[in-house]
Amino acid sequence: MLNGHPEVKPETSRRVREAMIQLGFVPSPVGRALRGGRTGMVGVCFQALGSPIVARKVATLQRVLRAAGFRALFELTDGQPEMELEVVRHFVAMKLDGLVLVGGMTTENEAAILAMLAQHRIPVVLIDPARAFSLPTIELDREQGIRLAFEHLLELGHTRFALLGIDEEVAYGHARLEGIRKLAKIRRIPVEKHIVTLAEKSPAALDFAYGRRLADRYLELADRPRAVLALNDQVAIGAMTRLQQAGLAIPGDVSIVGFDNLEVAEHVNPRLTTIDQRVDEIMTNAVELLTRSTSPEGLGSAETTRLINPALIVGESTGRVA
Repeated sequence: MLNGHPEVKPETSRRVREAMIQLGFVPSPVGRALRGGRTGMVGVCFQALGSPIVARKVATLQRVLRAAGFRALFELTDGQPEMELEVVRHFVAMKLDGLVLVGGMTTENEAAILAMLAQHRIPVVLIDPARAFSLPTIELDREQGIRLAFEHLLELGHTRFALLGIDEEVAYGHARLEGIRKLAKIRRIPVEKHIVTLAEKSPAALDFAYGRRLADRYLELADRPRAVLALNDQVAIGAMTRLQQAGLAIPGDVSIVGFDNLEVAEHVNPRLTTIDQRVDEIMTNAVELLTRSTSPEGLGSAETTRLINPALIVGESTGRVA
């Protein structure tokens, strides 16, 4: 009756809809799923909301899902394996049309979650997992991103570099270091002599304050590199502010490149050179892949990974070596 059944008279449908409005009745998407229908809902599980770029990704994902005709249910696990497993079980029990796992899944739950998804045949897309999984995945090519930043500095004549917060311990740090190592090898740059890494073990936050602390360590170097590659825009801006307070000119004395292209990068002086993650493209591809997986003809699609190429945004925080 609510779905335009041909045997139901239009007048009857109209009267039923009016009664629904008066009574405040809302059709249950879960009820439709129990009858073998679609819920129009997607479960989104993400590990943490500790940085502006993650918040932007979540907001963008909701907008793109809505444009595709889906409603999103968001759950934050704070990286707790027991919470993650509970959330995925809840989504599976609700018979949602699909799942999006931002950041992938924890090692502890991988086997259990994969088994649940296979058993219930629920389409899933991973966004920027910290490691590789045999599931449909959309991820930023961070190796290419750091290479763009590195090449930009090389073109400006820089030969020695400081890495702020970029090490193997931090999330996605390995991919960035690989990009640097590969390009250094191509350009015949001795990594040990020309690149110094400044980082803390398990910092409380990868934020402006962290950038300031790393800048203090940079200032203590006897022979400071004149080019700086920062983990993200917050670290870059925190470091840049501290270096300016110490009397260094940006980019006259030090060139700095961030990562993420946050809105704040446009409002610092000088405007930060940074790497744009192209969040809209990441989320558009994720939802397109999910939609393909939820259609009968796309179920079991062999496509597993799409790499999204980042873009270099050149500001005024980088300059040619005098």
